[in-house]
Amino acid sequence: MTAPLLSLEGVSKTFHVRPVLGAVRRVDALRNVTFSIEPGKALALVGESGSGKSTCGRAVIRHFEPSAGTVRFRGENIFENRTRSGDRAYLRAVQMVFQDPFSSLNPTHTIRHHLERPLRLHGGTADLEARLRQTLADVELDPDTTLEKFPHQLSGGQRQRVSFARALAVGAELIVADEPTSMLDVSIRKSVLDLMRRLKEERNIAFLYITHDIATAHYIAEETAVMYAGQVMERGPSDAVIRNPRHPYSRLLISAVPDPAKRFDDADGDGLAFTRQAEAVRASAARPISGYREVAPDHFVAYSDADHD
Repeated sequence: MTAPLLSLEGVSKTFHVRPVLGAVRRVDALRNVTFSIEPGKALALVGESGSGKSTCGRAVIRHFEPSAGTVRFRGENIFENRTRSGDRAYLRAVQMVFQDPFSSLNPTHTIRHHLERPLRLHGGTADLEARLRQTLADVELDPDTTLEKFPHQLSGGQRQRVSFARALAVGAELIVADEPTSMLDVSIRKSVLDLMRRLKEERNIAFLYITHDIATAHYIAEETAVMYAGQVMERGPSDAVIRNPRHPYSRLLISAVPDPAKRFDDADGDGLAFTRQAEAVRASAARPISGYREVAPDHFVAYSDADHD
């Protein structure tokens, strides 16, 4: 088995939110999160809004330090023994592609500037023009028609490809992709997902793929972790987690995916009963996790001792 490129070990993060009026509120955004990603592989974090998916991604790119636990890259704790050269190497190796392709690029600069700047910072000026053109070609954009354009002159899918090109330009080894297709037209989502798959296979780039779209998780990621209330409910091979979910919350989440074979008028039963059942599952899933059971090879399901009180 290949050594993990990235691993999170018991990572927790607590924020203290001070509203305009009222007392300071404690928010446990992450609670004892553990997973790992090997080079050239993808792990999908799936879950509803507020489940902690993006907070995991921001911990990996060091937007904040965890309250507890360890984040390791190539076996090294990314928050210990930091040096300027080490930080620079980490920022080169770990890149993020954001959800919104419209705001992640500076509208006042050309695509040439967006790619040339990281190339100069991390790779020098040798063969700069050739590297610029090759980087765009690698993400299936025509250098002749793209380099001198401004972001507003590109489609959403093209802009997202520029974001991937920017990560490639500096030699990324891990890309944290936070909902990279959710703001794109359905017709072009698959082409961006195919690009990500090709980068895995041809460049050995690892992906932490953050999404609420279970279908795309199954398409892009070898492993899937289901999150709720800052905790991992279930993780394992994507096919096993999505086709045979074992945790009640995983089953609830997957049951919410629209099925074209079913009517939308609640013909099969009582919608109120389903809502009550969903609330009970969420309440149970929000309890602190006691541990994980391996229900199949590399397929783990969370359990809580409080469920048996």
